[in-house]
Amino acid sequence: MQDGMFTAALVGQPNVGKSSLFTRLTGVGVISSNYAGTTVTFEEAVVTRKGNKVRIYDLPGTYGMSGNSDDEEVVLEMVRDPDIDSVIVVADATNLQSSLVLCFEVIELGLPLILAVNKADEARKKYDTDYKELERILDVPVVPVSAKTAEGVDELADALCEGRGRRSTFQVRYEPHLEEAIDNIIGHLKKIRFDQRGTAVKLMEGTKTFIEGVMPATAEIASILRDNFEREHNETSDIAIARERYSVSDAIVRKVQTRTQTKFSRKDRLSEMMITPSTGIPILIAVGLMLFVTMIFLGSLLDEAVSYVYDTLIGNSLADFGADKGGEMGRAIMLGIDGSIRAILTLVIPYIMVFYIILGVLEDTGYLPRAVVLVDRTMHHFGLHGGAFIPMIVGLGCNVPAIMAVRTIRSRREKLILTSLIVMCVPCSAQIAIIFGIVGKYSGFIYAFAILVVLLALMVVLGLGLNRFLKYEPSNLAMEIPDLSAPSLKNVLFKTWNRIKDFFVIAFPLLVVGSILLEIALSYSLMDFVIGPLSFLTVGMLGLPAAVILAFIVGVLRKEMAVGMLAIIAASTGIMELASFMGPEQFFVFGLVMAIYMPCLATIAVIWREMGWKETIAVSALSIGTAIAIGTLANWILMAF
Repeated sequence: MQDGMFTAALVGQPNVGKSSLFTRLTGVGVISSNYAGTTVTFEEAVVTRKGNKVRIYDLPGTYGMSGNSDDEEVVLEMVRDPDIDSVIVVADATNLQSSLVLCFEVIELGLPLILAVNKADEARKKYDTDYKELERILDVPVVPVSAKTAEGVDELADALCEGRGRRSTFQVRYEPHLEEAIDNIIGHLKKIRFDQRGTAVKLMEGTKTFIEGVMPATAEIASILRDNFEREHNETSDIAIARERYSVSDAIVRKVQTRTQTKFSRKDRLSEMMITPSTGIPILIAVGLMLFVTMIFLGSLLDEAVSYVYDTLIGNSLADFGADKGGEMGRAIMLGIDGSIRAILTLVIPYIMVFYIILGVLEDTGYLPRAVVLVDRTMHHFGLHGGAFIPMIVGLGCNVPAIMAVRTIRSRREKLILTSLIVMCVPCSAQIAIIFGIVGKYSGFIYAFAILVVLLALMVVLGLGLNRFLKYEPSNLAMEIPDLSAPSLKNVLFKTWNRIKDFFVIAFPLLVVGSILLEIALSYSLMDFVIGPLSFLTVGMLGLPAAVILAFIVGVLRKEMAVGMLAIIAASTGIMELASFMGPEQFFVFGLVMAIYMPCLATIAVIWREMGWKETIAVSALSIGTAIAIGTLANWILMAF
């Protein structure tokens, strides 16, 4: 107990509903934090019940307690804290076997435990589950709950606030040679942080975190024992341990859970169709088209509505106020603020918010994990696994949260590949607006569609190239597929707000500062000196008017303002209609370069924070070079034909 308050940590595999349960337990007042020295985030909140208080940590999802990734390392570091009174393992009642394996690992480490079996309401449709018998076998409190309906949440909250978590006497008994090796290691353990048996098992698994936490002599003994086991049994000890755990888990599930539904339901058939390539790929394409059509049409309607309301309420009042109080400088500053607010409102509400609502629905229904499984084999060609598909989908809304989602990828190599693909091949909502709103409008739908084809081809070439250049075997996908279910409006809106909130916190301040600096530079003609020297690029290579370089520069600050800059440039030359400023082929080249080249300032900042400055420079340089090369090639081809 810490400061008169119980402390609990929620642990669970991805897709068991752990974070939804955390939301049910804690409600508002959640604090999001970074674990010291890492980019891994966790959430915490304080719950008061019947006069008792408990601080609850929602730890990152983990498939095991081996510390083999940043997320697993943080989970291990936090659960070993002596102030943790209870570790709540969140299990999935519809897929109990896999969850129990994680539970076994927590038990072996000697941690005080409560087992919260989530999705109890869904499991009742298929199984009769004897939770009392499960509690007796595991020797820990077992609470059936439903994050969706709040069933059992009060009982779980009572258990937490009363500190009912306890260490279990249950043991997974391994085959004799493993048990002999475990006993041997236990005899050499001194001053360890976890239970001796659990530590010995982890050493036999070859877990790096535990090897580094014991005396070198003990680590050497464990290494010899692992080698001996592999030589005698023709398999590694970690595989043998995992097999034993799943065997015991299967036996327990068979004992406590009886299937009541034998008929293959319509939901089961639909689920199977979603992950079978012959039917899943057409479904994925249909979902993708639905996403684009909704964003384009609904987004444009909301964009017009928001712009109308803003113009009606604000109009030019900010710019006039700045000019009145501060002259030309004041006007430039207020124009920068006005442009930032207008851009945020007309981008976030019509496009990003709509996208994240759709994404939340796809997540809540259970479709997104099925799409991940469907594309897993394809992603392996790029040196990635299917889990990389989710940050790519997020990138269609905004690259900022997409790059933040890359932290869920385990290896640094995969993070670099995925970051490059998102930046250069996945158009954000602002770039999509340029592709369809500018290229589609002034060049025609065929040209707009051609940009999407080029981006897809670039993704294939770039992914295959980086995978070959950065030699390493891609990791395998391990993902539990939840049941299909109706989306919860509360969950969808909660997820949408959390994602949009990151955009306001990270992107908006940078946009305001950048816009003010840009408006000042334009007001005092400070940008003229770059137009002439760079005309070899715009005119000579890309076949565009020389002044278009200003639109590309503005695009680094924020992509959606590049279109406004085009209009300003056209007006400065006496051309009021943008359609008369450039030809269809030029709009195509402009849109193509904008879709590929350097990420916006907010995205650069996030890449820097998540990956480091070297990777940020490398990704930015690669994107600029590729955009110019492809834009030049497109210009030459169009000129030739």
